[in-house]
Amino acid sequence: MATHQFDHLSLVVSDAELSLAGLSRSIQVGSVDMQQGALYARDLAGALSVLGMDTATSLVEDVARQLTLGQPSVLDVAQGLLPHLTSALKDIQLGHIAQPDEQLKVFSPWASRLQVLVSRDTASLSGFEAVAPKAAHLQLLSPADPGFRAMRMKGLSLIQNARIVNQRDDERTVAQMDALLSEMQDWTLRVGQVPLSQLFPISAQAMQDVWLDTNLLDLLDPLRELGAQAGSIQAQSRSLTIYMDWLGLNLSNEEFQALGKCMSSVSGHVKRLAEGYRLVFPCSLARMRMTPYLQNGQRYAVGAGEFIQFDAHSEGSGFDGALTVCSGLSTRTLKVDRVLPAQNMNIFAVPQDVAKPEGISGVALDAMGDIYYCLSMA
Repeated sequence: MATHQFDHLSLVVSDAELSLAGLSRSIQVGSVDMQQGALYARDLAGALSVLGMDTATSLVEDVARQLTLGQPSVLDVAQGLLPHLTSALKDIQLGHIAQPDEQLKVFSPWASRLQVLVSRDTASLSGFEAVAPKAAHLQLLSPADPGFRAMRMKGLSLIQNARIVNQRDDERTVAQMDALLSEMQDWTLRVGQVPLSQLFPISAQAMQDVWLDTNLLDLLDPLRELGAQAGSIQAQSRSLTIYMDWLGLNLSNEEFQALGKCMSSVSGHVKRLAEGYRLVFPCSLARMRMTPYLQNGQRYAVGAGEFIQFDAHSEGSGFDGALTVCSGLSTRTLKVDRVLPAQNMNIFAVPQDVAKPEGISGVALDAMGDIYYCLSMA
């Protein structure tokens, strides 16, 4: 079991390194993309939390928030943090996770520096807090409460409309409000969701705070029997996307095909690992992390559960290239004209009487109210 736990931590470290590399690219002088950097920073914070780096997690979450708000001074802190975070990840790979006092010694000065620099940018933003509360502090409504269904049915659309109207203002508070409303949309999903641990009660401790919609849990029911063969199961949720690792098992081809079919039904995919499998899927089909792209003048988007990678055609362009997507076990490569920064979007079905291109499963709506066709891999 210890080996499986180490393997899982190695996978999380790998995820953290990818997020750190993405953050580094996003904040390079001369090509700053603060919104994309914020997404990488949030992913990095999620991985650091799993690795037990609580002090670093809190600091990187603050960096992500300030990047979202477009605070210029955060770049100085973010760039200064990169070598310390790189060093911490290398230490974890060697089996050493810094104790709380060690973390405070390294990261507390940077937290203080960030606070001072940001306060100089604008006093009006200094008290802004948009980080969602921890799950332990949430008290969900009972499904029997009439307000429960009203919030679930109307909440996403009402907040979406507020974000669209908010774009008409040019004031700096637009960034504040949009970041806050976006997180409110994400947390609206938690109402009525159920813990993933219901599928694997024995592994409940390894998937704390991983929630998903009830209909998705029903679609994932075939995983109970397949996952029971695993030596260990670990799961975490980042940016409305669930990453679940099954270690210590080798499925037959028939079982592997069944696993892929199950992942396809929830807009996710599965890939082989050295000692098992990684399952990636959204926590909801109503709102999910999406990668938007342009193809032949039309807007499209693919969910994070099906996104694999984007390869730019040239080092300098960074936009057009090949987008690799996977549903279940089925992989496709798309030639795209431009890939846009990933963001969380609301998803809607296309009415039957409305014409749509072939191969489209629905539409996604971004913060500006722009519509993107959702690619269907079925």
